[in-house]
Amino acid sequence: MPARISIAASMAACTLASCAPVSMPDADAGNVLAGTSWRLVSIDRGNAGRAALTPALQARHTLSFNRDGSLSLTLDCNRGNANWSAGPLQSGNGSLTIGPVAATRALCPAPSFGEEMAAALPAAQGFTLLPGGKGLTIMTGTAVFAFVAGSSAPPSPQPTTLPGTEDALVPGTDYHATAQVPCGMAGKPPNSRCFAGVKRHWGPDGTNLVEVTRPDGRKRAIFFRGTTPYGADSAEADGSAGWQFTVTRNGDRNTIQFGPESYVIVDALVEGG
Repeated sequence: MPARISIAASMAACTLASCAPVSMPDADAGNVLAGTSWRLVSIDRGNAGRAALTPALQARHTLSFNRDGSLSLTLDCNRGNANWSAGPLQSGNGSLTIGPVAATRALCPAPSFGEEMAAALPAAQGFTLLPGGKGLTIMTGTAVFAFVAGSSAPPSPQPTTLPGTEDALVPGTDYHATAQVPCGMAGKPPNSRCFAGVKRHWGPDGTNLVEVTRPDGRKRAIFFRGTTPYGADSAEADGSAGWQFTVTRNGDRNTIQFGPESYVIVDALVEGG
């Protein structure tokens, strides 16, 4: 988490009017994000760990994508605004641009994630919208921010869990974590982004299952022992039954080549930070 601001609120506060964001093109009113509001439920920072917010904290960390192209943020005890624009939704994924966040600077009691939101979200690389609009993930260069629909706290503080594990699920899904992962189709390098979700301890032998949604909307299942990938689902119908499965390990990431498809998956997604 970025270093906390230590200046007293009375000296460090700035008004939204005096901290106006840089002008950007208005968002398309027809964009799928326009008019929606979201509350932050988790931040996945890869090797730096994962933060899960309590219902009370969720209600204090929110985003609202206004139809006029402005973005309203609740940053714990602070408020902020910015401009935003997004590309069309394709297989649940889309490009997203967020301008610099202008915010008040009161010192919020820990734990607080408002400063991290304000600093990281302008580096957004894209977004993934979960089926039914129940969840939103925003990927930056340093973390994946997971949101659920609505700006108020959920009625129950109890997280959903899978039988036999205490690992909480991403709200609105049956995944323990989600991310946009580098992917490539038709023999191309993994320079695109695909939505991926992990089901930890999915198999009776402890196998972890990562499901990747390909650009055509179909899913590819990849199986892991711990953080080591050992295979993928295949079928005679699409010819994948005869495809070769190879893995190249580099640090904390695996580059998986399955026939003409390639995926890059980091350990933190598979087993958590």
